[in-house]
Amino acid sequence: MIKIDFPPLTKATFIKRVNRFIAEVKIKEQIELVHVPSTGRLDGILKTGVTCYLKPSSNPKRKTAYSLFLVEDNNVKICIDSLITNDFVYQLLRKNEIPGISIGEIAKEVSLPDERIDFVVRNEDLENYIEVKSVNKCDNGVACFPDAPTERGRKHLTNLIKYQSVNSIQSHLIFVIQRNDAEIFSPCKDRDPEFANLLKEAYKKGVKLHICLTNVTENEMYFDKWLKIKL
Repeated sequence: MIKIDFPPLTKATFIKRVNRFIAEVKIKEQIELVHVPSTGRLDGILKTGVTCYLKPSSNPKRKTAYSLFLVEDNNVKICIDSLITNDFVYQLLRKNEIPGISIGEIAKEVSLPDERIDFVVRNEDLENYIEVKSVNKCDNGVACFPDAPTERGRKHLTNLIKYQSVNSIQSHLIFVIQRNDAEIFSPCKDRDPEFANLLKEAYKKGVKLHICLTNVTENEMYFDKWLKIKL
């Protein structure tokens, strides 16, 4: 099973988001400021009164003792930590579990002329250039990305399209849905129409799009299945 094990988490109640990186929660009767490890809006998830789970910090110099890690919505646990998705995809690559990517030499955080790309998998005659996106938003079974305009995401797509035009390169974009209630994936056209248009262009030009559904519990996040995409 492909999975990421979580450290012991602290249960809390979400109160409000103070700013982009800080939220206020209640642990028992104690009010605590915690780090928010996501740049997305999370407006459909971070609602006053919902149950959340906090990850303790191992850095004694950090201003907050916890990071907001899981949020529970209608009995669905949602991981909002976008940093663990690359570790998850690395495991998928190592186990040769991603369709269309043959096993090969895996390089992380590879510096290219225009950017740093998440992974490059090198085979004898092909290099696979891979970007990874974390997905938290889901409405009525439709998971979507992004939940806020993303200049960085548009740049990644533009570069993947450019790399795809090189004979020895296959570009890939992997969306990891960090919740288990999605049935299909679609770009959030209302949040970033330009990203949605670029995603459609990328697909037409041969960039491979992979939609990974996960199951999230208090203890782990594990692979469920690959979903279809509606552009």
